[in-house]
This record gives sequence, C-alpha cells and structure tokens, in this order.
Amino acid sequence: MWKLLGILILVIGVVLSVPSLRKEVRPQIEYVLRPVYKWNTKNRVNEIHRTLDRQQSLGQPVPNARTFRAFLEREEGKDAAQDAWGEPYFLAAQRKAYRVGSKGPDRLRGTPDDILSSPVARTAGR
Repeated sequence: MWKLLGILILVIGVVLSVPSLRKEVRPQIEYVLRPVYKWNTKNRVNEIHRTLDRQQSLGQPVPNARTFRAFLEREEGKDAAQDAWGEPYFLAAQRKAYRVGSKGPDRLRGTPDDILSSPVARTAGR
C-alpha cells in the first residue's frame, strides 16, 4: 500500500514539474483539490482580515481597494497576494465597512462561490 502511494506521489510530482503535462492535467487536479483550496483560501482571507483589523486598531491606515494588493505584497511577500487559484485577493470597501475576498474556483468576482470575510466596520475618519 505504501509503495503504491509513493509511486502515485512520484507520478504526480513528475506530471506537475513538466509544463506541458501540467497544463493538461491541471483541471483534474484542481477538481480533486478544490475542497483543500477552498479551506486554505478561507483561512487566508480570515488571516488577511485580522491583519487589516489589527492595522486599524493600532491607528494605522487601512489600504483602499487600489492599494490593497501592493499592501499585501509589501507586508507579506508577493505570493501572499494570490489565492489558491492564482488570482489576487481583493478588498471590497464600502463607506462604513470592508471585506477581504477571493474570487473562488470560477475566478470571477461577484459570483456565489466567492470566498469573503465577514464585514468589518471602519473606524470613524478612516
């Protein structure tokens, strides 16, 4: 059993390391890994949400929708600004609140599979 699992992992590693093969099998792999991607992305959205909440509670400015990606890249590195599907996280800012989000598996914003944090009220004057 362990040998079979080891061989399977090795085959997956080889397939993912060859660009032409990776392109062909990516849809199947994403379908199988979708629950893991969603769980990781939801955790990451909430983590970013807490970071912004902490910024605000310390009296530091919260980025706006335009500067959000640059803020994430500056604070946490370039890879921190992308979700599991390779799309950038977004900040949905309204006058009194904001939410952190991911476009989700369909890679389209504003659809039912978007992954969003709960809304956070903006502090007055920010």
